[in-house]
Amino acid sequence: MDSDTPPRRQVLDEDLQIIRVTLATISDDIRSFSPEAAAAVQTALNELDHARQAFNRPPPPTPKPSRKHGS
Repeated sequence: MDSDTPPRRQVLDEDLQIIRVTLATISDDIRSFSPEAAAAVQTALNELDHARQAFNRPPPPTPKPSRKHGS
């Protein structure tokens, strides 16, 4: 991997940001044609925000194996 290439996780986060900005930018234009479509875009924006929060949340710790001994 080239040292100038950002890690895949960072690239994916940037892609999510680009999608969000794009949808937010066209939202008003869409509303002028269809309020229903604009509502769907708003839902998508909310879901993207949720996706980014989940994506950037650290993963839960891996459970340690049980050290129980059989009887």
